Amino acid sequence: MATPKPEKTFEEWQDDAFSNILQVTLATGNPKRAARYYLKDVAEEMGAENIPLLITLESSFERVLMARLAETAQIPGSPGTFEYMLSSWRSVSNVIGNLAGARGKALDPAVRDARVHALRGAQKLLVSYMGLSLQFPDMVVPAIGKPGQKVLVDGLLADPDTESQTALPRGLLDQIVQRFATDGLAEVLAPVFAELGLRTIVRKNRTLLEPGFRKILAVLEELLSYTDICTAIPQMPTFDPEECSGRRMQTGTALGPFLSLSAFPTSDPEIISNYYLDAPDRNRGERDALHNGIRSTVQYVQGALFDVFYKLVARSGVPARTATIQYTLRILATNALRSGIQVDRDKVIDNGFSDNLASVWLRLSEPFTRDPQLKKLDRVDADWISLRATRSSETTPAGLDDPQNHIGTYWRELTRLHADQSAADAYLQRRQQDTEDLSDKAMPGFIADCFFATADALHLGPISIISQYKDVLSKLKRFQDDVERIEHMPELLPPEQRASLPLAMQRWKEQLKNMKREKIAMDGQVFDPRRLSNMVVFYRFAMAFLLRQVDASGQYPQRPFAMPADEGEVSVPEVWRMLPEFLAEDPIEFIVFIVTYHPDTLIDSTAQVGVGELRTFDDIIPLFLVTFLARPAYIKNPYLKAKLVDVLHMLTYRDPREDDDYVDTLGGNLPRDDLRLHPAIYQFRDILDSNQFAKAYLVPALLRFYVDIEQTGASSQFYDKFNIRYYIARTLRSLWARGRSHVVATKQFFSQSHRGANNAATTGSSRRDQQVIEQFVARLMTDTTYLLDESLSKLADIRELEKQPAEPQQQPGSAEDEAGDRARRLQDAERMARSYVSLAHETVHMLAFLSKHAPRPFQASEVVDRLAAMLNYNLDQLAGPKCSNLRVRDMQHRFSFNPRVLLSELTSVYMHLGLRRQSDDSDDVMAGAEDQQAIDRFVTAVVEDDRSYSVGLFQKAYGILERLSLKSP
Repeated sequence: MATPKPEKTFEEWQDDAFSNILQVTLATGNPKRAARYYLKDVAEEMGAENIPLLITLESSFERVLMARLAETAQIPGSPGTFEYMLSSWRSVSNVIGNLAGARGKALDPAVRDARVHALRGAQKLLVSYMGLSLQFPDMVVPAIGKPGQKVLVDGLLADPDTESQTALPRGLLDQIVQRFATDGLAEVLAPVFAELGLRTIVRKNRTLLEPGFRKILAVLEELLSYTDICTAIPQMPTFDPEECSGRRMQTGTALGPFLSLSAFPTSDPEIISNYYLDAPDRNRGERDALHNGIRSTVQYVQGALFDVFYKLVARSGVPARTATIQYTLRILATNALRSGIQVDRDKVIDNGFSDNLASVWLRLSEPFTRDPQLKKLDRVDADWISLRATRSSETTPAGLDDPQNHIGTYWRELTRLHADQSAADAYLQRRQQDTEDLSDKAMPGFIADCFFATADALHLGPISIISQYKDVLSKLKRFQDDVERIEHMPELLPPEQRASLPLAMQRWKEQLKNMKREKIAMDGQVFDPRRLSNMVVFYRFAMAFLLRQVDASGQYPQRPFAMPADEGEVSVPEVWRMLPEFLAEDPIEFIVFIVTYHPDTLIDSTAQVGVGELRTFDDIIPLFLVTFLARPAYIKNPYLKAKLVDVLHMLTYRDPREDDDYVDTLGGNLPRDDLRLHPAIYQFRDILDSNQFAKAYLVPALLRFYVDIEQTGASSQFYDKFNIRYYIARTLRSLWARGRSHVVATKQFFSQSHRGANNAATTGSSRRDQQVIEQFVARLMTDTTYLLDESLSKLADIRELEKQPAEPQQQPGSAEDEAGDRARRLQDAERMARSYVSLAHETVHMLAFLSKHAPRPFQASEVVDRLAAMLNYNLDQLAGPKCSNLRVRDMQHRFSFNPRVLLSELTSVYMHLGLRRQSDDSDDVMAGAEDQQAIDRFVTAVVEDDRSYSVGLFQKAYGILERLSLKSP
């Protein structure tokens, strides 16, 4: 009978287990350990110290582990140091698993528990050294083989079902987090996040057309499922390193690579070269399918990024939240050039990064921006810049400025609504001194931080992208027009270039196709309905915030809005003057964009949030437009005010064919059938008809802006004013055609020129009303004179150019050169004629309308002589001997020029101002002896005009009107 095997002591069991786990031995006589690495130096040291040559947790495990790691380079076929520790941890985990199984259950519970305790102690040591090797490579153990961060990321990305040997063992991440949660977890995980970021920018993972990015985001989600990791991320040295700015924020910060995942063509060229390759040849339905496919992928990416930021901001404590806000603000501050015109795009964050950042903050702001009643509006402090953004975070707990002052400098130097830089600096200095002792609790909180961060992220992200998109459209149209023109008119090219035209045309058409691919790829992102709706919701809140700042009671929206007083610039509050201009500019720019390209968004149910009088499209937008047109002192930039007119013009658009004096000012581009306007236009017209502020203030505000826009400060102001005034004229025409209320408002406003202050002042004071009326009449006459003169002279030039034959020359090619020059001059004349004629038609119509409903300002002694001379001169052009010079081939279709309409409306002005009419309503101004004196003044001025008046001219004009039935007898 065999002798029973003696029971192993606990120390002997540990020696066997750890020797097997570490694949080392301290003894040479055991044949079972012959294949294990003999740690000679450790064995000799322990022998000299009279320590038993056993590997136990208490006496030698850590010493043996360190020795084995130190000799890694001398062991043939050994894995790298980190891989070795990971393998050892895995082996320990397997032994613990065995003890939990059938073998372990056969043991005495006390023995089993002691063994498990020893094994877990070994695991803790392995985890500690793995963490230290991530923090301090080569400092504790030699970093041999694959770096630890690469090993961990490989394991995190591996599929545990198919790559079990590579996949990270279950429980290891838990132990790493638990071990270092209060002892440098940020430093331990910083290289892991950096490695994961590097994997993100690898081509196969960067593009959304491959599945690699999904694994990346899944790992990111797994990491952030640990609260301690969420808390540690903002503490990482790589989270927002000081040396990173501009474009480097995409690759040099912990979260930058993940924020770079995008389907914008500037972020991923494969979107154009692969996904949208044949898009120009596809129909709209097929392109929409392509858009929907890529949009769903982008939505997945942005949803994952939102989860990251939400956990940092909402679930990780105040320090993590503040650090995340600072990180966002510093990204924006160091990339401020994105909003500029001339910018090196390689030096700033790209469109995908900026769009993702804006998407994240849009969603973070939704809890207060989507509130139907805007209950949290008062939590946004208009003094946020002085109280938070420009205060140092190092010296003031409530400050957000970074140590390099990027954030503070950016917000300090922003263009203000109504203040120059010196005034802004003085204000900030004074406010910071006044609020130096303000407690942290009295400072603006997260809602204010979130609002301004989101507004700025939109400013440098989607709003900047919209500007780029419009540039793409403009370049595409110009290039396409040039190609088509040269193809049909090769004589425009110099003779030496015509021989190579076929090859050049082929190259240009391929270039044109690439430009179309880029445009279509941008369509997929720019017109994402989800993104647009979210922006409408945010800008509803932003517009309400601005309205609250100017509300006479300061209680909007808790109380109904009260129009502020208008006493010029002195009435503008100082805190309003200091607000960044983009807070008002961006909502306007965005509305202009969606009205032009995607009006469905305006009336979409997901964007039309709000109750009572706080609905986006029905209430906030019209109130915003009317208020800042009616109180122009609040916005200094004339182009910003002009954008308000742009919005009104588009949202009140009227089919020109509905006009009594119809002339096709779109150059034949209207459809033959009735023009189908978007439902948003009909809805907005109805809103203005019933809105009390629109009825009281809109018409006077437009007339006043017609005057104010004379000076814009730009070199192009002379021509800009005509375009803006054209939109004002079209908007007024639409309002007047809608019904009685706006016509009555117009009559009441103009009646102040001779009734004094009997009516309520509509621009803030009766005196200002009278000044506006006088200046408006003067501007209207000047514009009519200039535009008619330019229109008629350009038509005469076109007539002469088209009559000129191509005369043969002695020099070869000179006839072709002359033909090309004539073609270019004709093209320029045609372009200018189209513009001037449209403006002239609309200006004359407004003169005719106003002379009918409010004649007295035009009969005033200060203006009547000039008006009569202008009317006579243009009547001579249209009905006198020179009228034959205006006959141009197909002039109505080509130039929207209809001399019959112009003649009819000019003669209407004579009739309105020179004939007495029976009063048809109680507020008609034509009554009494004063009215007859006004009529007499006008008639006298007409007949005393020496330059153009003659009885024969009027007889000829009468004959034309009668023959063409333009006027009833």
